[in-house]
Amino acid sequence: MPSKRPHHGTTATPRRSVLASAAALFGWVGRAAGIFAAAITLILTASVLLGIVLRAIAIDNSWTYDLDNFALIWLAFLGAAYTGYRGAHVTSGISLEHLLGRGAIMLVVVRFVIVAGFLGVFIYSGYQQFHSSWMFNEKTLDIVQWPVWVAKLALPVGGIAWLAAEIHKLLALLGGQRPTSAEPAD
Repeated sequence: MPSKRPHHGTTATPRRSVLASAAALFGWVGRAAGIFAAAITLILTASVLLGIVLRAIAIDNSWTYDLDNFALIWLAFLGAAYTGYRGAHVTSGISLEHLLGRGAIMLVVVRFVIVAGFLGVFIYSGYQQFHSSWMFNEKTLDIVQWPVWVAKLALPVGGIAWLAAEIHKLLALLGGQRPTSAEPAD
């Protein structure tokens, strides 16, 4: 015989379902940033080790220096996006948001507006730098002549991924859920 007691927390309004779906979509971007950051970490490690070996046997390895720099730039910006997705960035609002509990939604929204505004300016500026480098065909000075726009593309891509992570957290909270990104890492 079915229970007549209401199931608390199992009813989902259409608005909450839409917010949860949108949060999941933006959360995917945050997880992807983490996967790419991990892959770039492996590339950076291999490149540094290769540079050390080549230097030890007196083979020109100036190209590994640029690869290291490019990988480090990408790692910094995708890593920042993933850190934002995991909720591990330290902000002034974190302690207040946790202290005030559910009544802190206004603080969360204000924090989001400030961070999103910063990221909007950052993305625009990064895109301008990337576009300028692309148009002027900037290259590194080593033998490989890496296109500099590859490194500068990390700015708008990382900024967009970080903004997606912030949107994920906001939509999850507005939908009444704890962001999946706030779960402990495996």
